[in-house]
Amino acid sequence: MTQASSENIKENFVFNYTMFIFDSVGFGSAFALLIPLSYSPDVAFEISGEWFAAPSVIIIFYFLNIFGQFISSSNRKKEEDSKFDVIKWGIFERLGFVLIFMTLKFFIESELILYLFLIAYAIFVYSSGAILPAYFDLVSRLLYKHRAIFFAANLTTGSLAGFLVSRFVDFRIKETGLINGFLDGLLMVIVITTISLIPLILIREPKSINKLKSNLTIELINKKLEDWYKIFTNSKDIRTIARANVVSVIPESITPFFTIWLITFYSENSNKIGFWVTLLLVSQSIGSFIVPIIASKLGFKTTYIFGLIFHFIASSLFLLNPLIFQNLIFIFAGFGSGSFVTSLSNISVEIGKVGDAGNTNALLTAFRLPGLLIGPFLFAYFVNFENITFFLICSLISSLFGILIMYFQQKNIILPQIRFWSKDS
Repeated sequence: MTQASSENIKENFVFNYTMFIFDSVGFGSAFALLIPLSYSPDVAFEISGEWFAAPSVIIIFYFLNIFGQFISSSNRKKEEDSKFDVIKWGIFERLGFVLIFMTLKFFIESELILYLFLIAYAIFVYSSGAILPAYFDLVSRLLYKHRAIFFAANLTTGSLAGFLVSRFVDFRIKETGLINGFLDGLLMVIVITTISLIPLILIREPKSINKLKSNLTIELINKKLEDWYKIFTNSKDIRTIARANVVSVIPESITPFFTIWLITFYSENSNKIGFWVTLLLVSQSIGSFIVPIIASKLGFKTTYIFGLIFHFIASSLFLLNPLIFQNLIFIFAGFGSGSFVTSLSNISVEIGKVGDAGNTNALLTAFRLPGLLIGPFLFAYFVNFENITFFLICSLISSLFGILIMYFQQKNIILPQIRFWSKDS
């Protein structure tokens, strides 16, 4: 059966690779509208006028995405079949899109509109996190080689799809306003993501005899925390990357506020949001694309550092003159996001035990959680024109510390590998 599994994976490699890439079109179009770097914080503020609206969106995105990963990974076993869970959470993600659309379409005049919007958004975000452990396991199993190219192509294709959607939304916003333009884009996303569910269903995963899933209990969650502790203590690579993730989180949490600060404190027109998002998505795809090229020779350690260097440049440009450098700010922020996220995805697959990529990714992502939760409220509640400089300097220091930790303490450069799961090899 083992031999049959490995042969099945080899025979269907190109087909599965293609299906994953097609799925990324739906993923990219959705995230172009709904990630904190895009329209969602501005939409939340527009419908409510509350100071806490935008940071709430950002915090919900990071917290529930990571919490969803943790809960979902808690009752996943090592080398467990993954396709069913990927499809299940993919459907819940799409349900979230529909609920967000219905909330903004039919309850826009309600006094509870912000809270209804945040609840619908939370359903989408939790599902988008819960899908990741199974998704990473599925990728690590079926794409036994060329994973670095896949993660880059996945984000690049998704970013290009997002670029087209954001261009459409930008056009509609200028004609009909932020909310109606966003709704038109969301309707397009619902159609695209419904179609992109088909490639997920068509993916060919070898059938295994899995034990029934355990019910999620406090005992099971405690066991998962113990497993994470063992993974953390037994791997110097994971400990080093975890430290880098903790200290280098500020640039990612501050980037969504670039648009808000430019509009609020520098009197830029909100109609520019679509153009800034477009710059971000295009540069993000380029940043992602260079990762496998560089990593094949220098490793993902180097591309991780490059991501932080790009973020450092973006914050520096905002610090120098945000009005003159506004376009370059979003270009370098996109370079940073694309190269950093793609590097971290590859690192999770390459340094974790075979068949445990989803668990490793959830663990490493959890170390970014404190900064991603605390940062947005600090940037929203305590910021004024005078202390933007202080927060940007914090971002520069954060990037620099992450770079130094990875450069001096991470000895393994983390090259791409060809690996089969033990039950398939």
